Amino acid sequence: MKLLKKGISLFLVLMLAACTTTTPENSNAEDSKKKEAVETTDVIVVGAGGAGLTAAYYVQQGGKDVILLEKRAMTGGNTALAGFFAANSTQMQEEMGDHYTQQDHYDFLMETEGTDPEFAKLFVENVGATAEWAVEALQIQVTEVNGREIYAVDENGTKLPAQLISKLTELDKEIGVDIRTETPAIALIEENGKIVGVEAEGPEGKIEIYAEAVILASGGFAANQEMIAEYAPDWAGGTTSNTDATTGDGILMAQAIGAAVSNMDQFTLNPTFYDDQGRTMSVSGVRYEGGILVDLEGKRFANEMANYTEVSEAERAIGSHAFAIMDSQSLACNPNYATEAQTIEELAEKIGIDPQTLSETVTRYQTYVDQQEDEEFGRTDMRSRLDAAPYYAVPVFPGVHHTRGGLTINLRSQVLNTAGEPILGLYGAGEVTDNKLMGNDPVAVGVTFGKLTAQSVLEDLQ
Repeated sequence: MKLLKKGISLFLVLMLAACTTTTPENSNAEDSKKKEAVETTDVIVVGAGGAGLTAAYYVQQGGKDVILLEKRAMTGGNTALAGFFAANSTQMQEEMGDHYTQQDHYDFLMETEGTDPEFAKLFVENVGATAEWAVEALQIQVTEVNGREIYAVDENGTKLPAQLISKLTELDKEIGVDIRTETPAIALIEENGKIVGVEAEGPEGKIEIYAEAVILASGGFAANQEMIAEYAPDWAGGTTSNTDATTGDGILMAQAIGAAVSNMDQFTLNPTFYDDQGRTMSVSGVRYEGGILVDLEGKRFANEMANYTEVSEAERAIGSHAFAIMDSQSLACNPNYATEAQTIEELAEKIGIDPQTLSETVTRYQTYVDQQEDEEFGRTDMRSRLDAAPYYAVPVFPGVHHTRGGLTINLRSQVLNTAGEPILGLYGAGEVTDNKLMGNDPVAVGVTFGKLTAQSVLEDLQ
C-alpha cells in the first residue's frame, strides 16, 4: 500500500513537472514575442546622413517628436566622406571675396543635361540660407571658398561635411531627436493608401513604429551590385567609394508599396578612386589642386576638370587605370598613396612609364599654364604648373561615385506613385530620391532638401 502511494505521488510530481516545463520551442516563441514591440511617434526619418539629420532637426524644432533610424552603428552616410559644401550668395563667400550668385549657381546646374529647371531654382534659392545655418548653428569655421565650393578643415583635418555630421548628430540629440543606430528599416507600413509607419529590425528584435509621416533619407544604391547590374550593366562588378550601407533599401521599400522611380540609369562616376589595400578611396583632390591625369603611356587623355562622369568614361576607354601626376604644391592626397621622385623622369621610371613621354606631356602642360590655354582638352582651371619638386604619382581608376536616380518626388518632396500621385504620409530627401539635379552638389542638395522636406511635413501635419 505504501509502495502504491509512493508510486502515485511520484506520478503526480512527474505530471506537474511536465505541465510546468517549457519546451525549447515554446521558449523561443515566447522570447521572439517579447522582442516584438510597437511604438508611436510623430515622424519617422529613415537614414542618418546629411539629409536625414537635417530633416530630423527641423521637424523636431517644429514641435513634432522624431525617431531617426540608421542601419549602421554610426551616423554620417556618404555625407561624411565628402569634401565641400556648395552654395551661393552667402556672407562667407562675400567676405572671402568670391561673389557667386544664385544665377551663377543655376547656370552651373543647368549645364548638366537632364537637370530640371524648377528643382534647380528651388535649390539655388534655398541653399545659401541652409549653408549659413549649418555654419553658424554648428560653429564650423570656413577656411576656403572657391566659387560655389565652401571648404572648412579643422585642426584635425576633418572636412566640412564630416564636421556637419558629427556636430548635427549631437545637436539633434540635445533637442530630443531619438536617434537609433543599428536599427535598419525593413518595410513601410501602409493602411488605406497611406503610409502610417515603418517596420524595423532593432538590436532587440523587430519593432513596428507608427507615425503621422515617414521621411526616407536612406541614400542611393551604389553598393548594391544587383541594382547596378539592373540599371547600369556596363558598370556592374565595379567598385564604389560609398559606404557598404548604400544598398537602395529605401527605394526598394517604397517600390514595394507602389512608388515610382526615375533616372535610375543615371550615375555620377569618379575617375579618381584609389585602392587602399582593398578599400576603395576617393582622391578627387588630385584633380582639383592642379594635378593631371595620364594614361599608361604617359599622355593626357581628357580635361581633368571636366565633370566626373565625362572624365571617368574617357579613363575607362584607355584601360584599367591611369596615374594622377602632381608636384609638391598640388599634392592633394595622403602621401602614403603616392610614389615620390625628385624629377619627372625618375617618377616615370618608378611607375613604369616612358620617361621621355611623361616629360614631354608635363612640359607641354606647363606651356598651357603659362599661356592660360589648354590646346588639347580645353582645361581652364589649371592651378599648378607642375614644376615644384618633389613629384608624385598615384594610380587611380574609375567607378560609381553615387547614383542620381531614385524615388520620384514632387517639389514638396512627396514621394509619387506610378500614377504620378503623392503617396500620403511618405516623403523623400537626399540620394534616395531623384531630385532632378543629376548628381550635382550632393551634400548641399541633401541638406537643403532635408530642410525643405521637414517644412513640407510640418505644413501637412498642421
